[in-house]
Amino acid sequence: MKKIPYGIANFEAVKENDHYYYVDKTKYIEEIEKLGGKFLFFLRPRRFGKSLFVSMLEHYYDLNRKDQFDELFKDTYIGQNPTPLKNSFPILKLNFSGVPTHLTAKELEYSFSIAVSGQIEFFLKKYQNHFEIPDLFVHDILKETSAGDLLNRFISKMNQMNVHYYLLIDEYDNFANNVLIHHGKDNYQALTHSGGFLRSFFAAVKNATETRTVERMFATGVSPLVLSDVTSGMNIGDNISYKSIFNSMIGFTQSEVESMLDYYIDQNAVKKEERVEILDIFKSNYNNYTFSFKTDEKLYNSDMILYFFNNYLQEKKIPNTFLDENVRIDYAKLRFLILESGKLNGNFNILSEIIENGQTPCELVHSFALNEIIQKDKFKSFLYYLGLLTVKEHVYGSKYILSIPNEVIKTMHYDTIRASLSEGIKLNINVDFLKNEFDNLAFHGRWKKLFDHILEKLYEAASIRDFIQKEHGIKLFMLAYLNVSPLYFVESEPEMNKGYADIFLRKNTFTTDKTKHEYIVEVKYLTQEDLKKQNPIESRKKEAIAQLEKYAVSKTITCTLHKIILICSAQEVLLLEEV
Repeated sequence: MKKIPYGIANFEAVKENDHYYYVDKTKYIEEIEKLGGKFLFFLRPRRFGKSLFVSMLEHYYDLNRKDQFDELFKDTYIGQNPTPLKNSFPILKLNFSGVPTHLTAKELEYSFSIAVSGQIEFFLKKYQNHFEIPDLFVHDILKETSAGDLLNRFISKMNQMNVHYYLLIDEYDNFANNVLIHHGKDNYQALTHSGGFLRSFFAAVKNATETRTVERMFATGVSPLVLSDVTSGMNIGDNISYKSIFNSMIGFTQSEVESMLDYYIDQNAVKKEERVEILDIFKSNYNNYTFSFKTDEKLYNSDMILYFFNNYLQEKKIPNTFLDENVRIDYAKLRFLILESGKLNGNFNILSEIIENGQTPCELVHSFALNEIIQKDKFKSFLYYLGLLTVKEHVYGSKYILSIPNEVIKTMHYDTIRASLSEGIKLNINVDFLKNEFDNLAFHGRWKKLFDHILEKLYEAASIRDFIQKEHGIKLFMLAYLNVSPLYFVESEPEMNKGYADIFLRKNTFTTDKTKHEYIVEVKYLTQEDLKKQNPIESRKKEAIAQLEKYAVSKTITCTLHKIILICSAQEVLLLEEV
C-alpha cells in the first residue's frame, strides 16, 4: 500500500520506487510552456503544496536527471506526453523558507547571503561536467558577500560562458515576511526599500531575466506584498495565480480527493462505511478555496487532506482534531495589521465584520505595499492571499464577495480575534476554564457559569469603552469565546425559519454524537438614550422572546434547545436568562 506523502516536498522522494501516493499535477508543465511569458509568479497560501510542485519542475527540467526521467515520470501525464524542453536546463533553485531570521538586524543580511551563496556554489559543482567553469570564475563569484552582488557576478560569468538556466524560487517572500514578524516594520522597510539588500537582490533577478541569462523562471510565494515593496510593483514577471486554467494546479480537486479516499478503501485501510462521513468532514473543514473568478471549481487544501489521511492510517480511525497545527496562521503575522500602539485599529473592525457575516465585499487588489494595507480593500486582499478568505462570487470587474472558506479557517479567525482582544483591551480570560465548562454546556445543559465568566471578564477589561460601542461589540466578543471548544459549530446570523439568529451553538457531530444541548443566543444592546425610555429592558426582552420562539422551530436543531436572552449596555449586563 502506498504511504501518505505528508510533509514531503521532494519529488524524487515521493516518486522513487512508487512508495507514496501521488496526485498527478504534471499536466500543468505543458500548460506553463504554452504561455507566452517565461518568467512566472504563482501565489498560494502556506502549506498548500507549492514546494512539491517546484520540486517536480526541478526534476523534470534538470539536464542532470535525464537517466531518471522514466523512473520518476513513467506513470504521469507528462511522462506519456513529454515536451521538447524536458531535461534541457541547468537548474538554479533558491528556497527562502529555511533562511533563519531569529537573529539581530545586522546578522540578517549575512544569513540571507549565505543561503544564496550556498545554492550558487551547489549549482557550480553540480554542472561542472556540462560546462567548464574556470576556477577564477568560481572564486570571483563566491568572494562577494552581498546576495545582490553575488547574483550579479554569477549572472555576468554565466553570460560570458553563454550558459542559460532555469531559475526556481520557492517561497520568495518567506524571508521578508519573517523579518516583518520578528523584527517589525522598520527593519522590513530597511531591507525592501532603497539601499536594502533584498531590494538589490531582486534587482539582480530582474537583470537576469532581461539579459536572458535566466531562460525561464518560476517563483512561488504567499502574497504580492514583498514584490510590491522591492520592485514598486510586480514587474519582474507574469503573475499567473488567477488564470482559471491554473486554479487547481496546487491543491486537490473533488475528484482527486475521492480517488485517494477510494484507493485506501480498496486497500482496506479506511472503512468503507465511513466514506460519506469522511467526505463530509473534508468538505466542512478543508474545502471551498477558489482562486479564479472564471471557474466554479472548489479546491481542498492538500496539506490538510494529507494530514487527515496520515493520522487516520496511523490510528485506524477518524482523527480527534481536524486542524493541522502546521497550517495555523501565526497571530503574529496579523498583529501588526490589527494593533497600533497596543490599541485595536480599523482593520480589527473589518476582521470583526468578516467573523460576524462569514463574508465581505471587496475590490480585490493584486499589488500592494506594506504601508497600504491599512486601506480596507488591500487588507481584505491580504487576508485572501493568506488563505483566510477566498472567492465566493464575482460581482463585476475587480469586485468580489470574499468568504471564510471552511471551519478550520474560521477557527483561525477566532484565534486572531481572541489574541487581539487580549492585547488590545487588556483582556484576562481563562480559556482553559471555558473549555472545561463547555462539557457542562453540551452534556448537562448548564450554561450560565460559562456565560457569566465571559461577560464578567469583558466588563473588567481596561479598554472596554473603546470596544463596546453597540450590540456588534458584545456579539463579536461572545462569538470569539464561545468558539474555544470543538463541541460546537458557532454560527453567526444563521438562517433559521426565515429569520437570522444572532448566535447559534450547533452540535458538532464530527467531534462527538454525545452532545445533548444546543443554544440560540439573542443579543440586545441598550444605549444611554434607550435606558431613559419607559421599561426599556422589558421591551427588548419581549422582542427577543418573539424572535427566539420563531427560530426555535427551525429544522437545523437536532437536540434539546436552550433559548438565551442577553441584554447589555456599555456599562453592564442588564439581563441574562433562559426563555
